[in-house]
Amino acid sequence: MFRLKKCWPIPSSIGEALKTNKVRDVAEGIVTWMADVPQSTTLGTAMRAALAAGERMSARYLTELVVETKSSLADVVTDVDRACEAAIRDEIHKSFPGHDVLGEEGVAPGREAAVAALAACAEHEHLWIVDPLDGTTNFVHGLPLSVVSIAYAVGGQLETGVVFDPYRDELFFAVRGGGAHVCTKSDAQAWLTQPDAKLPGRQIAVSGVGELRRAVMATGMPVRHADRKRVMQLAAELISRVKSLRTLGAAALHLAYVAAGRIDIFWEFDLNAWDIAAGALLVTEAGGVMQTLAGESYTLAARDVAAGSDAAVLREVARIMQQ
Repeated sequence: MFRLKKCWPIPSSIGEALKTNKVRDVAEGIVTWMADVPQSTTLGTAMRAALAAGERMSARYLTELVVETKSSLADVVTDVDRACEAAIRDEIHKSFPGHDVLGEEGVAPGREAAVAALAACAEHEHLWIVDPLDGTTNFVHGLPLSVVSIAYAVGGQLETGVVFDPYRDELFFAVRGGGAHVCTKSDAQAWLTQPDAKLPGRQIAVSGVGELRRAVMATGMPVRHADRKRVMQLAAELISRVKSLRTLGAAALHLAYVAAGRIDIFWEFDLNAWDIAAGALLVTEAGGVMQTLAGESYTLAARDVAAGSDAAVLREVARIMQQ
């Protein structure tokens, strides 16, 4: 559906321009138009891209890898990460050649580069935020705990999120206002042939656990934090108050599991936008709460985050971790 803001004569070139899904000002007639991208279209693109990357990940699991160190020994990249991101970019640009893509493997290593790259595009009208292989260290060590994470945002607001776990054949997805769901690869592929049909799989929801002492909590070790020792001491205090702790080594998977009610609370310091974006939409659409560890509302720029069912519990997590 297209909305024309003015009614002057429209140049014939507009017909072709409309196919590009870009916003332009047309000097001949002073016409401004915009193309609305249907949610089913962006969801379909995200699903196809995630499945394509997941196939590459699965095919190379437990094979010989080319591994390089980036900003630290804990920050590594493989040839599979790059192949997965290339496949994702190809799928996105098939459908939306004019959209911007912020992908982990297209950004220089290090926190500063990641912050700068996001700042340069966070408010863009059409932005895809991609982690082609979240959990690279797991992948290198043969641990089947890696996922593909793809989000789509309009002007900084998340609209679509997909997290695909090829090992367990679980594709978690959400669209703004449409709830969060999980389905299998085959379910997703069937839906992609009939995108006007009912969404595949089943709807998911957060656990509803509202007490620290009853919570299964997940986190990641703060390998990049400037005061790592102090953070670990605070984490130990928090861990002593919960039912159990899990650390899976993939933030996007943690967030998908919060959305599915498998993990009650997740928090972590110094994550990048591509680690969080898709999972953040999953959590909120599953009825959960997503915020920063300073107790503020989540935005794409957030790096220290917490997710769960209950805002009061997350405030308590933030209070302990900000001492």
